[in-house]
Amino acid sequence: MLRTRIGTLMLLSLYTYPAEAFLKLIPVLSKIVIKDNTNVINVTRILNNADTLTQQTVTFEMEIHRDIKDMKATFSYYVVGLDGSSLNHIITRTVDVCAFVKRPTMDRFVKKFYDEMQRNNRIPTKCPIAKGSYYIRNVKPTSVQLPGIFPESGFAFDNNYYTGINSEPLVECRFYGRLTRVSDEMLA
Repeated sequence: MLRTRIGTLMLLSLYTYPAEAFLKLIPVLSKIVIKDNTNVINVTRILNNADTLTQQTVTFEMEIHRDIKDMKATFSYYVVGLDGSSLNHIITRTVDVCAFVKRPTMDRFVKKFYDEMQRNNRIPTKCPIAKGSYYIRNVKPTSVQLPGIFPESGFAFDNNYYTGINSEPLVECRFYGRLTRVSDEMLA
């Protein structure tokens, strides 16, 4: 009985020890796969510092060959199963890009990513989307705020763009990685 109480007190003392750092869930990317419709758009991507935990950056360069009158985007998040090959769907959002750039507050989930992509980058901000060069440079995955529903696990994140009545694919992009907990001191 005395042994149990001492053990309990020792466990409680571990939980009351003051924490000096906050933990944050961050994405650590391992691979980015892109399939683009080269008749309409060419996209190149670079994953910098792929072997680091907190210093990764992603760059996309895009060349649009014709004006795009309308565009839809889907954002889907999957947890990778324990077998490493199955994907378990968690959430999907589809937005009309033209409506979204006019009113980004229409979808809070998508807005978290959009706000990060907009900083110091050249992305379309109105429709029709004019042909030309666009870019998203040196975005840190660690700076994207993730919803609390995502578990610490392997993931796949799809970000796909379509146009026209028949939803002609423009760009299909899949990010692979792992959500990892780190202290805020590691991100400084």
